[in-house]
Amino acid sequence: MLDVLIFGAHPDDCEIFMGGTILYMKSLSYHVGVCDCCSGEAGTYGSSDTRRQELENASRVLGLDARETLDMPDGNIRNTEENRLKVIRVIRAYRPELVFSFHDEQTRHPDHGSVGGMVRECCYLSGLEKLETGNAAFRPSSFISFPELIQYRRPDFVVDVSEFWEQKMEAIRCYHSQVTIPGEDDSRTKTFIRSNRFWSVLEARSTMAGAMIGAQYGEPYFSINPPRVTDPLKSFRRGFG
Repeated sequence: MLDVLIFGAHPDDCEIFMGGTILYMKSLSYHVGVCDCCSGEAGTYGSSDTRRQELENASRVLGLDARETLDMPDGNIRNTEENRLKVIRVIRAYRPELVFSFHDEQTRHPDHGSVGGMVRECCYLSGLEKLETGNAAFRPSSFISFPELIQYRRPDFVVDVSEFWEQKMEAIRCYHSQVTIPGEDDSRTKTFIRSNRFWSVLEARSTMAGAMIGAQYGEPYFSINPPRVTDPLKSFRRGFG
């Protein structure tokens, strides 16, 4: 059983977009797992075997309690009945209170939008008892989504990840086939993620989200359900910004 389950489209998605939140939740002793919908086999750099080893290394850095990889096709993930059943089986197997995935609006990568919309639907469908998957029905308490690198709208809430920033960077750098190392020449790169600019955009995104809550670094989220605030003073106190 897990407290939190995060669905990404590809290996490295969850590290990039909510690695700090994962580390924060682990520090609170929650059980956290990740499900990658594909193995990243269509990526410009690396192979399935390489990315699998990178994924295992990153999972150790994050201290994950579980990690699954589904067999959806990289670059062609679609919201189909077959794929929905795969997602529902994972949700029912781990029975998490919270499920996270991509916000399915204005995504640059088609796989991201497909996964976000599909997982959001499956959080509801997973609770239908007459939908047979071989395991008992279960519906998570909430579905929460995260944006891609470029954020087009104001988030519903932000998690302060300042304390875990360097460890998050370590987890992302485990994907050495996909990203650059400090000082690396990226003049011949074929992808944005394997460029030095990726790091500056990621830091800018995190700095802006952090500024919204008076923190150095933050990770932004969207939720249909408003969070229950138990300590308004603690939740709305600002350090700076």
